[in-house]
Amino acid sequence: MQWLHRWVSLVLVIQVALWLVSGLFFSLTGHHEMSGHQYMVSKNSEPPLKKIAPQIDVTEMHQRFPLAHSIELVSVAGVGQYQVSLPDGRLLYFNADTGERWSTDQALATQLALNSYNGPGQVERVERVKGSDEVNGWNASGFRIDIEDDLNTRIYIDEASSRVVEHRNTPWTIADWAFRLHFMDYTGGRSFNHLLIWSAGLFALWFSLSGLILLGRNITDGDFNPKRKKTWLEYFQQKGQPIASNCGGGGTCGLCKVTLQGSNIPSPKAADKALLSANELEAGTRLSCQHRTSSNYDVKLHNVGVDDIALTLDSKRQLTPSIMELTFVSSDPVSYEAGQFMQFRIPHINEILSRHYSVATRPHPTRFVFNIRQLPSPSEGVPPGVGSNYLCNLEAGARVDAVGPFGDFQLAKQNSHTQVFIGGGAGVAPLRALIQSELAAGSPRRCIFFYGARYEKELCYRDEFERDERLYYIPVLSEVAKSDEWAGHTGFVHEIAMKWLADENKNTLDVYVCGPPPMLKATLKSLADFGVPREQVRFDDFGI
Repeated sequence: MQWLHRWVSLVLVIQVALWLVSGLFFSLTGHHEMSGHQYMVSKNSEPPLKKIAPQIDVTEMHQRFPLAHSIELVSVAGVGQYQVSLPDGRLLYFNADTGERWSTDQALATQLALNSYNGPGQVERVERVKGSDEVNGWNASGFRIDIEDDLNTRIYIDEASSRVVEHRNTPWTIADWAFRLHFMDYTGGRSFNHLLIWSAGLFALWFSLSGLILLGRNITDGDFNPKRKKTWLEYFQQKGQPIASNCGGGGTCGLCKVTLQGSNIPSPKAADKALLSANELEAGTRLSCQHRTSSNYDVKLHNVGVDDIALTLDSKRQLTPSIMELTFVSSDPVSYEAGQFMQFRIPHINEILSRHYSVATRPHPTRFVFNIRQLPSPSEGVPPGVGSNYLCNLEAGARVDAVGPFGDFQLAKQNSHTQVFIGGGAGVAPLRALIQSELAAGSPRRCIFFYGARYEKELCYRDEFERDERLYYIPVLSEVAKSDEWAGHTGFVHEIAMKWLADENKNTLDVYVCGPPPMLKATLKSLADFGVPREQVRFDDFGI
């Protein structure tokens, strides 16, 4: 509800801004300036009907159309025209001198357009048209006469009747788009009675009701009470204690885990149940952002060894076209587990940003390897990834401040299960560390590594993984050109992994997943559908 409430509020705020801006435009511009009639003759300059002597009498026209609702004689460029209204709603036009159907040619259309125009311009172009998007409700054949003047005037003449349909110009075009935005009607009909405005009304109603529900919940939780108790996340952050968080306490990243100890610990909240396994909940693990400080139980931090770390860049190399390997050293030894990550402090303008990167090798006290995917600018005017570009542009000898280690994406211990690793992109970093640690053990367990990339040149550490005979390495490419000589697996990595898992005992597997969010989501769903117990699946998404 919170997520949808925020996005609906964004849509409504944008539309309210459009209403205000377009309404202000209407007030400042005025009706005449928006009408497109700045150079339009206000009254017809046709000669009086009494000076027209039609050759065909109205009685004759009545005899031809005895059921006509009306027969009207008008003057068009000094020539009489009968307008006959039929019972079926049609209007027919006849020449009052010949009795034949009225006809409008290009010359007459141009003359009528100029008769209706009193501006400084001259005819620039005459074009035959079939209706126009600029004239709502007119779909008949006719002419568009463009006038070369300061307003780019356009005059529309109906072919059947020689009627001047409308004058349009640039100020009208601007006003028309303002009306479209104001009415949320992009057909040009300028009507509030359509599906989009109904949807906006329903969204506004839902936004109001959900806001009241959320407000009531916040009041119940004491969020507006200046004397309210802090959450454990706020408490540890203010105390400078080592605790990770990537969502600011919103209960969506799952990084701020703590263990509650005692006989009176609070029940899991919805966010706890969504992001923690049943074993973790049973052991008293909770998200510190979801529970307020209390003296009824004890709280144990998960990352007790976290500390400030001063890193110096030792070397860097380009692993793939988009991923760079950075090797840092520290003067002081650091104790950490394979699969954990460091929180880098990135200077940016007048603030310090936090970015999380996993160590890409098994633990070493003073040497740390990271895989950084350098994020370019997605389009003109959009800045590139701040953290990745800062780190990838460092030169050897540069210093960076970090905090760590964080995370519990670690190897399962004390079992003989097959270790299955599924990764993609920069997700190779923690998986490589886990694989190295497992293979370095005295009696390594069976290890299978499914790694997905788009192209063959994006396969990180391919030679290393293929060289070790103790590792069953299965690379998968999602985009292969016909000219490529790739003979391996193609498609999505999780689909290849699921085909392999189909022949395995799901109760003897430990699965580790890390990669881009779409791949991670699809893999976790497939594992759940396959029936792998949740306690045997571990994943790392850095709280994305």
